[in-house]
Amino acid sequence: MGKVVTMYSKTAGKCRKFASIMDSSSIPAISKLGIQVFENSIANAFSATSQATTLLDMNYFQLITSIQFLVVLLTSSVIIQKKRSLVLDNSYLMSAFRNLKSQERQLTAALKVFNVREGILTDKE
Repeated sequence: MGKVVTMYSKTAGKCRKFASIMDSSSIPAISKLGIQVFENSIANAFSATSQATTLLDMNYFQLITSIQFLVVLLTSSVIIQKKRSLVLDNSYLMSAFRNLKSQERQLTAALKVFNVREGILTDKE
């Protein structure tokens, strides 16, 4: 799960560059999303420090494409605790999370196929 920190969109022109944007009317219009990653720790609780960053006591951030962005959660459905963790306040949302988590392998495979089709990766990666 991630909290969107920044969004980027490609500008027009021959040498298209990325420009920071404040909002967007549609997710596909966003080229890249900078997110703070929260890792599922217990039940419906998510921690800002992941297994990869626990020893350093740091938050984990990632830059993802809009195709990797699956679900938008309403702010009212998430309880932020001490800026280092959050809790899903809705059993339906936790059920949706578990459903997506159970399909992680298929979603990763689909993303690889998409990236090969878009020329982001080669067939061997």
